[in-house]
Amino acid sequence: MEHKHIPGLVDVIKVDQPADILRIAHDGSIDRAFGPRKPLLNGLLVRRILRVLSHHGHRFPTMRAREATGRERQQDALWQKLNAAAPDIRAAPDSLEPLAAWVRNTNANAEVGPLVQQVIGRIFSPTFEASGATWAAAQVIAASLAPGNTLRNLKWRITGKVTRAKAMLASMVGGDLAGVHGVSVAIHNVVKGVHQMRSLYLDPSVRPTLTPEMAGRRCLYAPAMVLRQATSDGTVGGCTYASGTLLLLELEKARQASGDESIIFLADTWSRCPAEQWVPAMLEGIWRRATNADGH
Repeated sequence: MEHKHIPGLVDVIKVDQPADILRIAHDGSIDRAFGPRKPLLNGLLVRRILRVLSHHGHRFPTMRAREATGRERQQDALWQKLNAAAPDIRAAPDSLEPLAAWVRNTNANAEVGPLVQQVIGRIFSPTFEASGATWAAAQVIAASLAPGNTLRNLKWRITGKVTRAKAMLASMVGGDLAGVHGVSVAIHNVVKGVHQMRSLYLDPSVRPTLTPEMAGRRCLYAPAMVLRQATSDGTVGGCTYASGTLLLLELEKARQASGDESIIFLADTWSRCPAEQWVPAMLEGIWRRATNADGH
């Protein structure tokens, strides 16, 4: 727990303990409404993130307030859609063969980002075709969310580079902002997982010891950070905060420290990730297809 508080300048708490993160995730007074954007650095941070994670004036689903009109209904609809699709992808369909071959290192010239993007994009549009350009767009969006590089981000803002990247991806998923988030932001944790999977596969002492379920779990990664804002005074982990304080939930750091998989998707909370069943199923399917090909 780290609280940076300089009156008039910054009021931010970094939270990296699983119990504290889950408490915050269940607390109805800590939200994504992002009301008063003071002090100064708080406002700059919120505006930058919302500028990236919005399109045509609409926030991505992961940045919508708890009580935002239609948020819960849309989130649940996607959750049900992905849950229904999970058994099929867990069964290692042909669509996973390019990724399985990459894990086996039999198509070493392929770039894994577009391969993952193709699978995720097809959830939202049957005509989605990943390419070097779509993957570059995802990398631009992700890079613009990372801290630092203020001058580059200012240049991208002036030239409209991030806006163009979002517009291109939005056009390919029918304007579905959950789809844009999936193929540009959430995708990077899945790509990390597939990199990890190839390392596991290429280790002959490890590969035979893992079932698809075990391999899938070992290749899950949480977002590095998600943003919340207090709407009333409170205390977490012995640290007091005021209404308006920003809370940065360091999910991956907490997951690594605890091994608690519920941290990854914030399961059973109002802001749970709709892909909490689909992503593990996809990873299991890749491993199953990769290992079936070599008789393991």
